[in-house]
Amino acid sequence: MKKTFLISILLCLVHSIQSQSLSFLDLGVLFSEEDYNGSARYNSMSGAFGALGGDLSSIYQNPAGGAVFSRSEISTTYSNTTLHTDAIYYGNTNYNKNRSSRFPQFGMVFVFDSFYRNSDWKKFSLSFNYSILSDFESEYTSNGNNGDYARYNINPLDDTFQPYNTPNNQTFNNYTNGKHDVYNFSFASEYKDIFYLGSSLNFHNIEFLQETELTESNRDENGNTMAANYSQFITEYGEGISLGIGIIVKPSKSIRLGFAYQSPIWFGEIIEESNAIDYDTNNNYTGFEEQGYLDIESNDLPGRYENTNSQYPEILVSRYTLNTPEKWTASAAVTFGQYGILSVDYHAKNYRLLELDNKSKKNNSILAVSQGIRAGGELRLKRISLRGGAFFEESPYSNNEEKIYKKGLSAGLGFKFKFTKIDFAYQHTVKNDEYFIYDASESIENISLRNNFKRITATISCNF
Repeated sequence: MKKTFLISILLCLVHSIQSQSLSFLDLGVLFSEEDYNGSARYNSMSGAFGALGGDLSSIYQNPAGGAVFSRSEISTTYSNTTLHTDAIYYGNTNYNKNRSSRFPQFGMVFVFDSFYRNSDWKKFSLSFNYSILSDFESEYTSNGNNGDYARYNINPLDDTFQPYNTPNNQTFNNYTNGKHDVYNFSFASEYKDIFYLGSSLNFHNIEFLQETELTESNRDENGNTMAANYSQFITEYGEGISLGIGIIVKPSKSIRLGFAYQSPIWFGEIIEESNAIDYDTNNNYTGFEEQGYLDIESNDLPGRYENTNSQYPEILVSRYTLNTPEKWTASAAVTFGQYGILSVDYHAKNYRLLELDNKSKKNNSILAVSQGIRAGGELRLKRISLRGGAFFEESPYSNNEEKIYKKGLSAGLGFKFKFTKIDFAYQHTVKNDEYFIYDASESIENISLRNNFKRITATISCNF
């Protein structure tokens, strides 16, 4: 009689060879990246505001932009994002869809004239802005058959210890949630209407949850099938601080140049909670069940085995420090009076400088210098503005098959009233990525991920 063994394994090996959750290095990269979800005007021009300023979301990018405001302002933003993920594994594609809604931005800027009438420093500003730097909400399922490798090939309750070395199928589910948000406080000043200088102090919060489940179906040489289910979870919490400084120069009436530096984000402590345990040799956290069909000839019902000591794995807590890479941005813009603007930003971030636990960077050889370009424009038709933009960004990994791993287009519309502005934006971002569910020493393909983000943003701003 053919039999099917079901193994429900609740154990986790988060940062070891058999890990199917993110490694410390991958988490460091994830928490260093920015998928800035700003105001609708900022998003509609793909974030190309380094030399422009005058938008609350641009102040984190270049603090000098706070001095460009002519009046005090308060704004808030709502966004709705749809994520389509195509997960490709050994020629099989699973289509996944997620939706999320956020209030990713709220801020205010206060503009003051100089206290001294004859001073060349005409005005200064104080601003506060909250923004979501990265949104981690995602879920996808992938399945296929590598045809060669079975991680779970022995059932400890099978007295024969017959190996199940022929894989039928592998199914992997990955769920993540949380966000990286930042609270930005900045000071900026204007000198003779030709030079703007600003600095900022930024407070960061990380909240991240990952739950993964790997299911294998494997056969032995007699045609019996064993299914194994392996689950993990990790949560990450951390607080950090960073500094920013920037300048904007107007060498002529229509040209603006910007330069900004963002320091590393210094996370003094990130707390990780997980159900990570070593391989469950005592079966303390494993329940085994043998299933089959009634054998009519022998009237044999399959036996049932249960582990009476089964319990949920103890939650383990670990702590580590993280310093993200610094970032440099150079920008240029051309204004056409009251008719519109064109702007472009170039930025670079050296991920090889990422530091974990203040240790050497000897494990950072797989990381790279990531460069990116953002460009945008705005056409003004009296009280209506039409906007558009595009961007691309290189992968932080040197071994990524696609060097340009993130790119996108954007468009938007703005309406200006006496004391109020209402803006709308649409963004389409494509991000290509990979995920490994087996150890790199095994010649098993990674899951290829094709992520398509479609985001609609609305912002209301009021001057006072």
